[in-house]
Amino acid sequence: MSNLQKFNETLEEFNKEVDQLKEVSGAYKKLQQLTETYNEISKQFEENSKVLDKINELQKAQQQKVTQSLIELENSNKQNKTELAKLVEEKTDQIRKENKEFYKDLESTIKIKLDENKSEIKQLIENERNQIKQIFEIEFAKNTKELRQVIEAENKTIKISIWVIGGLTLIMSILAVIKLWT
Repeated sequence: MSNLQKFNETLEEFNKEVDQLKEVSGAYKKLQQLTETYNEISKQFEENSKVLDKINELQKAQQQKVTQSLIELENSNKQNKTELAKLVEEKTDQIRKENKEFYKDLESTIKIKLDENKSEIKQLIENERNQIKQIFEIEFAKNTKELRQVIEAENKTIKISIWVIGGLTLIMSILAVIKLWT
């Protein structure tokens, strides 16, 4: 039996070695898969780098175009600003001159008209004052009367409210005293 036991032990050791070889084989396959995946990722990374370089070059070209356009716009803006300032100054001077002439003409016309109609204006102003005074007096009397009526109505409401509240307070006090005694 000892040979049989040795044979069994040898078989068991072989089984263990086979299991270990299977595990090593599985690990090797996984390592091989990882290597392939790494190679694919590396290739994709290189392609992406090339695409990114192209995009970067295009972006630089576009940025140069934008910079050039901005410089042109700034130059154009400066030129237009100068022209606008000159135009505004010229038009302002022209408007000043025209305004001076207009106001001189207006002043002389108004003086003439005022001198001609001075007495009429005084009379019209006096009539307007009297009419406004009468209107104010009538409105003041009317508003005073309405205000007096409103105050009287409010006083009546307040008096009634005080009587009602006082009555309720008195009743509640009586009820409280009765409740205390009972």
